[in-house]
Amino acid sequence: MVSIPIVYTIQGCDACVKLLNKWNAEGVQFEERRADLSQEIMEEARSHGDVVPIILYQDGRTEEGFEGGIGCYIG
Repeated sequence: MVSIPIVYTIQGCDACVKLLNKWNAEGVQFEERRADLSQEIMEEARSHGDVVPIILYQDGRTEEGFEGGIGCYIG
C-alpha cells in the first residue's frame, strides 16, 4: 500500500500536465514517476494500465487518465 498517490506520467502528455498542474496548485502530495525516463518505471506503469496518467491511490484503487480525459497510450 502507498502512503501518498503515485502518478505515472510521460513528457508531452496533456492529461498528465493538467493533473500535475491541478494537484500542485491544490497542494496535493504525490510521487511522480516518469515512465519515459526508465524502462523499469515504464514496465511498472504498464503493470497498472496502458494509458497515462496512471494514479495509484492509498486505498489500492488505480485510475487511468484524468477527469474523464484520456491520456497517452503506453501499452
